[in-house]
Amino acid sequence: MPDEMELDFQSALRVAGISIPEDRYAIMLDAYHQYRKLVAVLDEPTPYADEPAAAPHLAASPVR
Repeated sequence: MPDEMELDFQSALRVAGISIPEDRYAIMLDAYHQYRKLVAVLDEPTPYADEPAAAPHLAASPVR
């Protein structure tokens, strides 16, 4: 019985009209699992101290 994530994967394939050869299905499902893990990490807000945009700029002197 497929788990919820596999059902999501199958649904996404069906909506997109994509078919995957049977011998590639397992590796593509694994890639989908890894993608979902990455999305979960990237969805977390970045602490201000870790945000690259918060780094001091080298051009801190006044513009001429």
